[in-house]
Amino acid sequence: MDWWQRMRLNRSRLVVAAVTIGSVSILALAPSVSASTPQASFSLAKTCDGLGTCTVVTSNAAALPPGTTETYLGPQFGDPVLSSRVVINTPYSGGGTATGHCTWPLRTASGTCTFAAGTGSLSEFHANLTVTASADFSLFFWDGTYRL
Repeated sequence: MDWWQRMRLNRSRLVVAAVTIGSVSILALAPSVSASTPQASFSLAKTCDGLGTCTVVTSNAAALPPGTTETYLGPQFGDPVLSSRVVINTPYSGGGTATGHCTWPLRTASGTCTFAAGTGSLSEFHANLTVTASADFSLFFWDGTYRL
């Protein structure tokens, strides 16, 4: 092995060592989200004004009490699917917001919402929800699981 080959081999070993040390350091500093709180069952009913704002009327989650509002920042139409970003604003524990995304296939009248980011009292809010509506579309329901 000549001098250049040894230098390349040593440089490669240094890069591998640095990447390994950096990866281990990142893993050691990362918070454990799954250990914070377990997932819980979630049910909510809300009314909507037709202009992109809904108000919670019943909820089994203390963090989203009646009076909590949701604002839809879409909608975007697709195939035919109503799709929108949504922001929840809650008065719970001093207030907070959660940002997510909802889709509503118009043919099935059943959709989904997911949330994975937030601020304040909802900073750790994560949810996977099914969305349905009453027969006359006067009430909308979110059912699924959440973690806070």
